[in-house]
Amino acid sequence: MGKLTRRLIKYYISIITAVILICFIASSLFLSLVYTKMEYTSLNNAAHEFYNYVKAGSNNIDITNNYQISSAFLVKDGSVQPLTSSRMGIMQFVKNMDFSSLQEKGKYKNPMNEEFLYYRYSTEVGDIVVLQNNKFSASFLRTTYLILLLIFILAILISIPVVAFVGKRLTKPILKLQKVASDITNGDYKIDIDVNTDDEIEELSTSIKYMADTLERKNTLQREFIANVSHDFKTPLSVIRNYSEAIYDDILDEVQQKDYAKEIISEVDRLNLLVMDILQLSKLQGGLNMLEKGYFNLCEFLSSFENAFKIFAESKGIELSISVPNVYIYGDAKYLYRVVYNFIDNAIKFSNENSTIRVAASLGEDGIKVSIKNFGEGIDEKSVKDIWNRYYKSSESGGMGLGLAISSEILKLHDFKYGVVSTPGAETEFYFIVPKSMIR
Repeated sequence: MGKLTRRLIKYYISIITAVILICFIASSLFLSLVYTKMEYTSLNNAAHEFYNYVKAGSNNIDITNNYQISSAFLVKDGSVQPLTSSRMGIMQFVKNMDFSSLQEKGKYKNPMNEEFLYYRYSTEVGDIVVLQNNKFSASFLRTTYLILLLIFILAILISIPVVAFVGKRLTKPILKLQKVASDITNGDYKIDIDVNTDDEIEELSTSIKYMADTLERKNTLQREFIANVSHDFKTPLSVIRNYSEAIYDDILDEVQQKDYAKEIISEVDRLNLLVMDILQLSKLQGGLNMLEKGYFNLCEFLSSFENAFKIFAESKGIELSISVPNVYIYGDAKYLYRVVYNFIDNAIKFSNENSTIRVAASLGEDGIKVSIKNFGEGIDEKSVKDIWNRYYKSSESGGMGLGLAISSEILKLHDFKYGVVSTPGAETEFYFIVPKSMIR
């Protein structure tokens, strides 16, 4: 029996016990009062019926079968006349009763310590006093308690196997999910979860399956990332070592030494740039807000990229078309420059020759949408899902592919919505949206 099943059984027993205890307490406090009130009502009815018989002058009075009464008396001018046949030696102690001190109703104990309920009905023919042994009330309560006890025992006997069965059905899919979680921890993402409970457990299994697929994809991208890092570091390091050995061995003339030293410096700069990208991405993803925000002119900002990419674009016969309204937006111009730079740089790399790249900003319901659209090979659907990932690198891009990952983190820090829309073999549009609250 599983831990969850045992816990369910414990909870069920606790609940049943609490309910039964409440029933016992309620019976003790209220049921006795209700029952006693009903008995007084019955005695009242009996007294009225005795009165009718006495008033009619009937000598044959026997209504004890209609009511659970022990005896009845007519008290008049100090004399006591029994209205029923004497029972349980009632006449042995009735003469000791002080009928004048009796209230309308109440309890009375005889010398034998037996308790009676009584009702006194004052009439013109005398006081009619009806008595009933209170043992009936005690017997009724004992019977009630016994029934509650039997219900408690029966509920326990029925609930244990039922709860055990329910608990087994509940724990079976949970144990399956536990095994799946253990497999994922050990690096096995090829899991098969067949849970059809039509409840939160099934939703949890779906989430775990999605998590496993995501982790598998990220794990694959991470391995590729490490391989790319190794390659991107290995190549310049090899160049630096080979050129340094050539200079050290003194096998080069003065001009060659300068060329080799220049190439070494270039490779060191390349390595430094890679390291700086990795460090900056780590800082951005670590939640460090390094932005210095302020309002700047969006038109002037985007127009500056025309000169920045003029030579690169002309080398492929690409025209850079910029159409931007004259508005001010709130953000860090330095970091947003890197975002737009990455978008345009990638657009030129993957555009067809003699095509156009459109840099535009248009006002919509959400704010200003800044987009960079190129016409070329496009991006396949699978790559679109991972393109913002720090580990992703397309086979054609070269390098570690940290540009878009860094851009993604910068846009997140600005609270800008962003995305990419692409038609493979046709066009691609990268965009981000500046909220209306950040425009003036």
